[in-house]
Amino acid sequence: MPAGLEPPPGPADQAVEEQRSDGSPVKAGLRGIGLPAFVAVAVGALLIVVYLAAFPAAEPHDLPVGVVGSDAAVSELERALERDQPGALRLVPLGSPGAAERAVTSGEVYGALVPDGAAPQLLVAGAHGSVVTQDLTDALTPVVAQAGGQLAVRDVAPLAPGDTRGRALDHTAFGVVLGGFLFGITSYQVAPKLRLRLRLLSAGVFAAAAGLVGAWLSVTAFDAVPAGFGTVAGLVGLLALACGAAAALALRLLGGAGTFVATAVLLTIGAATSTGSYPAEYLPGWLEPLAHVLPPGVAVQALRGVAYLSDDGVGRGVVVLGLWSVLPFLLIAALDAVTRRRAAA
Repeated sequence: MPAGLEPPPGPADQAVEEQRSDGSPVKAGLRGIGLPAFVAVAVGALLIVVYLAAFPAAEPHDLPVGVVGSDAAVSELERALERDQPGALRLVPLGSPGAAERAVTSGEVYGALVPDGAAPQLLVAGAHGSVVTQDLTDALTPVVAQAGGQLAVRDVAPLAPGDTRGRALDHTAFGVVLGGFLFGITSYQVAPKLRLRLRLLSAGVFAAAAGLVGAWLSVTAFDAVPAGFGTVAGLVGLLALACGAAAALALRLLGGAGTFVATAVLLTIGAATSTGSYPAEYLPGWLEPLAHVLPPGVAVQALRGVAYLSDDGVGRGVVVLGLWSVLPFLLIAALDAVTRRRAAA
């Protein structure tokens, strides 16, 4: 068995379990029978609560939509939409069809209505997903029809040929988040006393490898993310490092309980707020802010910006993921220093 890896558990021996529980059969039973069941049920229940709260009845809230026209026309459209779908859309006045297209392709708005006589156009970005396109079409078609027009939809930021369902960014990010979670947990399980600078070296090797492999698979092998290989590799590697650092801090700070916390934050809440299925404006109010803070959502938004939306969200993504990558290791260093001082005293 390689050094640092635990051997297989071997045959059952209840006496050993009781020794691990201060010689108490009751404690051994609670730890061996109740604790695994409690943790598994708690994680599953959290997943159910978050996903049922976020997705089955997901509706937009203040979804920004551009409108080309006079202030009077925008106000009239706003009143009509507020009557039919109160609070769903937030109209943004735009000066020209060119400005409308730029606003959509830059991520400033999710769609834009461009009046053109009897055939007004709705400009959309397919990169946001079919749900957004369908909701905007459903909301604006009746209003346009009441004015005697027939709405035409034009996708100005379509999905890549290798990602016709719009799931590539979310799947890429989730794979990397899962890898980062496993790295952070395994790092402390196989080498709990490893010198911090060596742990940092390991994290750097992991992040570089994850970035290169993730970019090769999503950009080159499957043609699912239409962006530069180096940029995608950098963002994916930064996401891997951020998740690995967060999971390592959870284990260093909380011990075995850190695995539960890291699972809840990264793999459950983080995945639900990744914006891969729905934009942040579709999430409940208590979840929406987390889409702009937790690594999965920040990374997906940055990757979407790189691939489709004129680098929208990339700068912010680098900063937030950078903080997630650095701060946990700084806290680990501080914890190690405090522990050593107490031991010396």
